[in-house]
Amino acid sequence: MIVTTYYGHPIGWLGQPSNLASHSNLSFWKTVLSLLSKEQPVFLAFVAEHTPHSPGTTGTKLLVTKDRDPMGTIGGGIMEFNLVKRAKDILGNRKFTPELQTLNHQKTGPGEKSGMMCAGQQTNLYYLCCSEKDKKTIEQIVRILIRNQSAFLSISPDGMIIREQQLDVHKTQFKLSKAGHDWLYEEQLLNFNRIALIGGGHCSLALSRIMNQLGYDVFVFDTRNNVSTVGENKYAQSVQIVADYTETADNIVHPEITQVVVMTTDVVSDVRGLLGALQYPFPFIGIMGSQAKISEIKKRLKSEGISKDQLTKLTAPVGIPMASNTPEEIAISVAAQLLQLRDELSN
Repeated sequence: MIVTTYYGHPIGWLGQPSNLASHSNLSFWKTVLSLLSKEQPVFLAFVAEHTPHSPGTTGTKLLVTKDRDPMGTIGGGIMEFNLVKRAKDILGNRKFTPELQTLNHQKTGPGEKSGMMCAGQQTNLYYLCCSEKDKKTIEQIVRILIRNQSAFLSISPDGMIIREQQLDVHKTQFKLSKAGHDWLYEEQLLNFNRIALIGGGHCSLALSRIMNQLGYDVFVFDTRNNVSTVGENKYAQSVQIVADYTETADNIVHPEITQVVVMTTDVVSDVRGLLGALQYPFPFIGIMGSQAKISEIKKRLKSEGISKDQLTKLTAPVGIPMASNTPEEIAISVAAQLLQLRDELSN
């Protein structure tokens, strides 16, 4: 049974954005809704697709208004600088048809140049949000994200719509279809980059911050509500206090796309968290600890009836090999391993 839940969303329903270095998908759309509720138009830019080494990656977003600093990024540099200038003009005019722009990040070669000399190319989608035509759709997006539900956002030259449907992990999260002058951008709103941390101590706080900055939705679970790191964690989507660590996995939605790292205070708590986690199809389960601690954990899991096949699902110890001692160093080693895994699965 969950006895307490602390929500670490950076902004409220109609609140102001926080000063976090990274903005979650939810906080991005909450900001759009807040501005539309004040009758302020919002220029949105999405990276609809990209090739390797492009500074903008598919799914990243930029929000521009007339009177405030931009939020998010589509790759930075002179490309983004020029787009923000153009967006300010469009916001003043308030008339704009959604469009695509494909930019080449090289000095020579075919195609429109971005002004940057990186590599690859990206296709950006530009959309002008106005209260009268888009506010209800944005409200729907925010409700869906708050409830951790699955839905598709579709944008075309005709506008923006939402299609509620079940999560499909076999489809890509982002898809751009083009046929002549017609095009359709589709995005599964649920963030596929999700991590659950079983344990809310100092290492969990450090890892929450890094994974949040990398664009992950972070969910933290602990049995204690009186430790400073639980209250200080503003990087997680939620920090939930459970009565027993065995209950943790029961409260993780969309386990098929959620990675798990167990990092509690002791062997007994780690084992209890793992007993629950091993009953679900999590794609990754990592355990923080020394080789001696890992050996003891596996020994106790076997005594609880966990099979050798189930134990092979565990990555232990979690993190790339390095002399990591501080919570921040441990967090970096874990994050690096998770990014390596993500790249391997995407190739």
